[in-house]
Amino acid sequence: MDAIEKRYYKMNRIILKTLGLWPYQQSYLTQIHKTLFASVVLTFILAQLLVFITTQYNINLLLKILSLVFPTLFGSIKYGIFIIHADNVKQLLEQIRSDWKLLKNKLEIDIVEKYACNFRLFTVTVIVFCLFNGFICVICQLLPIILNIIIPLNESRPCQLIVITEYFVNQEKYIYAMLLHELIAAFIVMTAIFGTAVTIMMYIFHACALFAVASYRIENAIENSVLEISGPRREYLLHNKIVQAVVIHRRALEFTEFLTSTFMVSYAILIIVGICSLSFNLFQFLESVTLTNNINEASIFALFIITHLIYLFFANCAGQEITDHGIKLFKATYNGLWYATPLHTQKLILFIMQKGTRNVTIGCGTLFIASLEGFAMVKLKIFLFKRIRLMLKYKILRAVYVSFLAH
Repeated sequence: MDAIEKRYYKMNRIILKTLGLWPYQQSYLTQIHKTLFASVVLTFILAQLLVFITTQYNINLLLKILSLVFPTLFGSIKYGIFIIHADNVKQLLEQIRSDWKLLKNKLEIDIVEKYACNFRLFTVTVIVFCLFNGFICVICQLLPIILNIIIPLNESRPCQLIVITEYFVNQEKYIYAMLLHELIAAFIVMTAIFGTAVTIMMYIFHACALFAVASYRIENAIENSVLEISGPRREYLLHNKIVQAVVIHRRALEFTEFLTSTFMVSYAILIIVGICSLSFNLFQFLESVTLTNNINEASIFALFIITHLIYLFFANCAGQEITDHGIKLFKATYNGLWYATPLHTQKLILFIMQKGTRNVTIGCGTLFIASLEGFAMVKLKIFLFKRIRLMLKYKILRAVYVSFLAH
């Protein structure tokens, strides 16, 4: 497994080590590493909330601060979840290793390697996307400094933080220290969000691979060449192949159920925080475009919205893949020559059929099930939010106009 891990899961291991979340390294220095990263993110959230102490409260200030607090809070919660569930993360990795060792057939190994290659490609895509997002945010934040170097003016352009914060110090004097705090916190949050997401996707890809292997075994268990064999040897071969299919199917179900139970409660909280974050960022984007005409700020919020939607899409797409693989296994079992097997072997096949009548899903109980249908519902809610927001805007403008004419 070490060679396989280095080949397919090396980047994921590097990301988790960067965050101090690699479950096989829990030394004293790693604890300091995690404490330092958590402190940077939490102090950044605190610096944003302290604005309410020194600045007069208004609804626009509240919404602008919350639109940036919630994404930071989302990343810090995901970071904390992986710290709390470090043992479960390690146990899931151990099961992946043991599943690889169970595979003996070359074709089965090729199936699992195919899913591992797809996961590696997905990881590279996520890393490129994160680097692009980070580059755009850094450029937007450092734009005044860059312009001062490229196109200098008589007076240097002021550098302001995108995030509204309060450190109780002279902001002009300590602007670079505050900027460094913001960039480090943004790096940790972005790495935590996508690093942990990639790890979850690794588990989901592996679960899909197990279902694919089970489908392969059940499709090739009852072959005409085996049925032509007479006597107890045929029964032995059929029974042995069906048992192998049932074993891998059971391991896939146990792996998926353990994955869901580990993160179910925590991800229920994340769903609420994520939807709130998307709503606040949508509101701020519309404000920046329609009222303030701040292109720089609108670009940042547009990037946040796109990132939210991409994250939601892949999360729901992963859940849909699990469901589709479970359905595919059920169809492979039902369409096979199960009726040609001995009675005691048919009882084993019946076990897979009974399990297949209930869809395999990833989600938070009955609160939310990850699927493309769920993603479509989110898009519908976003569309309704935009329509309501525009209606409210025009009503407010009309009321102001009528009040102006009345005076």
